[in-house]
Amino acid sequence: MAARPCVAEAPPPVTLPGTEEHILQAPAGEYRLWLSIPQAPPPPGGFPVLYLLDANASFATLTEIARQGAVRAGATGIGAAVVAGIAYPGEAPYHRARRGLDYTPGPPAEEAVPYPTGGRDAFLAFLRGPVAARVAERCAVDAGRRVLIGHSLAGFFTLDVLARDPGAFSDYVAISPSVWWNRARLEEGLAALRFPGRVPRVALGVGEWEQGLTPWEAASPEAARTAERRGRRAMVDGARQMAERVAASGAETRFWCFPEENHGSVLPVALGRALRFVLSGH
Repeated sequence: MAARPCVAEAPPPVTLPGTEEHILQAPAGEYRLWLSIPQAPPPPGGFPVLYLLDANASFATLTEIARQGAVRAGATGIGAAVVAGIAYPGEAPYHRARRGLDYTPGPPAEEAVPYPTGGRDAFLAFLRGPVAARVAERCAVDAGRRVLIGHSLAGFFTLDVLARDPGAFSDYVAISPSVWWNRARLEEGLAALRFPGRVPRVALGVGEWEQGLTPWEAASPEAARTAERRGRRAMVDGARQMAERVAASGAETRFWCFPEENHGSVLPVALGRALRFVLSGH
């Protein structure tokens, strides 16, 4: 039997309808801003904006959760919103060196890392300046409803912005936050946190299996090392403790520990729950 001939040209890629890409430059390098803008007319005050970090990994996920929720907003509690995903060049879902610089105020307390850190302030200024300005150019937005969403190290950044610059966004979603990066800094900032104006909504979520082994990892040759690292980083305890400190500041707070989820699988589950909390009832 003759072999099938190779296809001369690759078929066109699948795209996500209703989305657009903008290239933005900053001192730290090039970024891609991915926007999903609702097709419906904006409400009188404009659309809320969901600022999603690590968009390379989860822009499509959040976009579909937001879109499907808005189809029956009265039932889901998820009204129409703009998704503004901040992505890095390339196809990798996570860009370790770039995010290690952008999301951190300095090196981790636990161990050395082989990439630059400490770009937190510059990245926050980029979000509040060029990114927000470009979003506002593309559609009518509600300046009082800006939600910052981060997972893992981006979740640490999200909590750090809440603790140090609470007025930068109106609401915050931190999923599986890497509290271990600098727990003392977060605790210090949250202890002094006060809200002279509107009280934010803050959602924190984490997977049950993030502080130990999943059932299928128990027989792995790396099981002991993995269990030690996860126990030391204490992702579940850290997220719960941060939620308690945020609630003590007066913020409207929700915390969920999702059963049978790990650091990777928890993201879509937590996003849906968090959107219902931060977008409903305004």
